[in-house]
Amino acid sequence: MSDYVPLRDLAAELGVDRSGLRKWVLRQDVEIVRVRTAASKGQKTLAVSVEDADALRALRDSEGFGVSVNPTPDGGGFLYVVVPFPECAPRRVKLGFATDTDTRLAAYRTIAPTAQVVKAWSCHRTWETAATASITRMDCSLVGGEVFDCDDLDALVQRGDEFFAMMPREEQGHVAERAASGG
Repeated sequence: MSDYVPLRDLAAELGVDRSGLRKWVLRQDVEIVRVRTAASKGQKTLAVSVEDADALRALRDSEGFGVSVNPTPDGGGFLYVVVPFPECAPRRVKLGFATDTDTRLAAYRTIAPTAQVVKAWSCHRTWETAATASITRMDCSLVGGEVFDCDDLDALVQRGDEFFAMMPREEQGHVAERAASGG
């Protein structure tokens, strides 16, 4: 067994771009080494130690990227619920459509570093408006755009589950869920 994990393999496992992963790894002060592997046909490739790879996976999970929700094969996407500032506004949520929730969460984290994905459902882009209206119809008040203050986040998620349970199954892929912490 190798003492190193090639960045190519780690990027594929995490569902991210190899170049972006390399930059993120460097920001974490993790040493990247060049090693020869059978997969690289004896050529040197960038890698991290097995221990560092495990630590990077744990860090990524703790940052809210543990559930990778990638684009659906039919060009659909996901309706997501994000709590942008859980430490100061745990009832404020942003609903929206994305083809890749990891990328969208990373974008939110540039202005809201503690943003958390509460739930993401497989969704056709054409369902977004109806789904948002259904999910926020009770106990939620519009703040602006796609941002709502919701009295009961669990009830909002339940309404989302009920809405998507009624949608055609062949249009839905897997459902990703992360429990909201602190809210």
